[in-house]
Amino acid sequence: MLAVLTHRQSTNLQNIITAHLCKSPPALDDGLIVVAALMATSESMAEKAVEHICFLADVNKLYDHALGLYNLDLALLVAQQSQKDPREYLPFLQKLQEMPLLRRQFAIDDHLGRHAKALTSLHDSSPADETAEIDAYIVKHSLYQPALTLYRYTPARLAAITHLYAQYLEAKSQYHAAALAYESLNHYAEASHCYHLASPSYWRESLFCLCMTSITPSTLQSVAQSLADSLTEMKSYFDAATIYATYLGAPTTAARLFCKGNYFAAAFELATSPIKPCPELLEPNGVIDTGLTDALGATTELLAECKGQLNAQVPRIRELRERALADPLAFYEGEASKGDADIPDDISVAASRVSTSASLFTRYTGRQSLGTAATGASRMTSKNRRREERKRARGKKGSVYEEEYLVASVGRLIERVESTREEVQRLVEGLVRRGMREGALAVEALAADVVQLCKEAVKEVYGEEKKEGAEGPEEEVDENGYRPIGGDAVLAESMEARSRAKVAPTIGDFKKLSLLGV
Repeated sequence: MLAVLTHRQSTNLQNIITAHLCKSPPALDDGLIVVAALMATSESMAEKAVEHICFLADVNKLYDHALGLYNLDLALLVAQQSQKDPREYLPFLQKLQEMPLLRRQFAIDDHLGRHAKALTSLHDSSPADETAEIDAYIVKHSLYQPALTLYRYTPARLAAITHLYAQYLEAKSQYHAAALAYESLNHYAEASHCYHLASPSYWRESLFCLCMTSITPSTLQSVAQSLADSLTEMKSYFDAATIYATYLGAPTTAARLFCKGNYFAAAFELATSPIKPCPELLEPNGVIDTGLTDALGATTELLAECKGQLNAQVPRIRELRERALADPLAFYEGEASKGDADIPDDISVAASRVSTSASLFTRYTGRQSLGTAATGASRMTSKNRRREERKRARGKKGSVYEEEYLVASVGRLIERVESTREEVQRLVEGLVRRGMREGALAVEALAADVVQLCKEAVKEVYGEEKKEGAEGPEEEVDENGYRPIGGDAVLAESMEARSRAKVAPTIGDFKKLSLLGV
């Protein structure tokens, strides 16, 4: 339409402007450009055009857009159509008129809040050796990334902006990014400090930067000790042991930590290190043997606990599901439904997907509709909901939430067993290397048994995965206009969650060490 109307501007001026402003979003700049072009050719048509565009759009927005086009005459023309007092805009426009072009563009963009664009104009209008104003503007409006792009081919200025950005990141507690910025500038002391604050997991970077400075050995050991302690608290035993072995010269402590994390191969390596061998680690009942014995006891206890939990929870889930299938109404309404003569005997309840409509909740809600309850009733409803949510969270035994809680517990247990697989295998290999065959056989057999129980639990508890789209979500409101509220709403949410397909945790096969036989 615009392509056709442009050739007939004399008779379709208002249509052209309307077409621009009917775009989504409205093309205010395009409409103003039409007005600006008319200002140079026909003053009368320009007045008609500006009246029409101010009728179609907010005149204050049009004024800002006219300024954004750097056309002061156009901005003045638009301002005259508004209810603004001339004393509000004339001094500002006169001040802009007196400025050089680039400085004027900077002032306009800064006034409109287009700070990144204003930075470019300020950069172009300032002498190369005057950077204080630019730096102050960058810091004031946090324009570090646009500034880095602007000065990417000026190494000295790029380094200065990077340093400002590093200080900003450090002040905002973004320590890792700040550390990278400092290190790129070879400010190793600040980089080491920020790596240390970011996380003990960046201990390598922190100690490297620290070693690049003229630091005393005592300070290096102090920082290394602090990092090792933090890593030990995080149970990052491998990293903590590496610090003790490399920076603190404590192979015995390092070996103890390696063993605590089941990294026995690394502990063996310490004993024969060509730099500082420590053969006493391999003595009978030494650090490594003690570590193996402790790890064997802890792993055996963990696996036995997992086995006992599976043997207790899976049959209980089976029992609860059988009870739900045998008598769904009694199961879902619980003890409160016993002896209630008011419940009709023709209620239909599907065993696999119990309806959350009024049939299950009539007793508790009095068949309330969607109307507004009294204030006292609302408080009671809220209290009942909180109590029901607590009951659901702890999976109270005998409640309708017990199965949901047990299924989640079994899932977490299986994930825990899967996460310890590599630790068990490292333990078995360590025991074999030290000739502790019986211990290796025992823990391997127990681990294989637990993994098999987990695989069976996955089949029984989670079953076959449902196809997506096989069942839609439960309706929150039934055909009678009923919506469960309070504690009943928590029960409805629980049953809806049960009806959805559950993602079974993954458990792989446990590979036994062939050296130990069958």
